[in-house]
This record gives sequence, structure tokens and C-alpha cells, in this order.
Amino acid sequence: MTRECDDFDAYMKEHGLLEVNEVGWFFEGVGVLLRRKLIDIGLVDDLFSSPIKRAWEKMKPIAEGERKYAQRPQIWEWFEYIYHEMKKREQQLASKTA
Repeated sequence: MTRECDDFDAYMKEHGLLEVNEVGWFFEGVGVLLRRKLIDIGLVDDLFSSPIKRAWEKMKPIAEGERKYAQRPQIWEWFEYIYHEMKKREQQLASKTA
């Protein structure tokens, strides 16, 4: 995802949700697999650490806007979960090397 978003309504009017849904629902699925312990955090880190961090940081305002608009706070909850898990892992690995 290359677009920036600071305002959900403006983003929706200009771009819609197709692009962000493709990315968001993909990482939502990876987050569910991680939460249910069907995949290992190390594998997720090896495959997707940078894309997860970059995508969530860009898409967070969209997720928050969509949650509010749809009145469904659980939208992309596992995408957000995997982002936070990757941040924790990053901190743990950094403390081991310090």
C-alpha cells in the first residue's frame, strides 16, 4: 500500500476500500493463524515483519475509521494483534542483543 491516510472520509471518497481490504484481510488471516498457534511467530517475522509494520502504521487510521463507521470495533483486530506481537518480538530480540 503506497497511499497515505490521515482522514478516513477523504480516503474513502477518493480511493474506496478495495486496496486496503486486500492487504488488511490478508494480514487479518495471518493474525488469526498466529493467535491460534497454527503458525510460529518466527515464521511470520521471517516472511512479513516489515510489511506488517509498514502496512498497519499506514492503515491504522483507515481501520479506526472503518471500525467507527461500521460500529464494529473488531474489524482487523487480528491484523492489529499481529502488529503488536511483531513489535513485542522486535523489542525482545533487541534486548537479547544489547
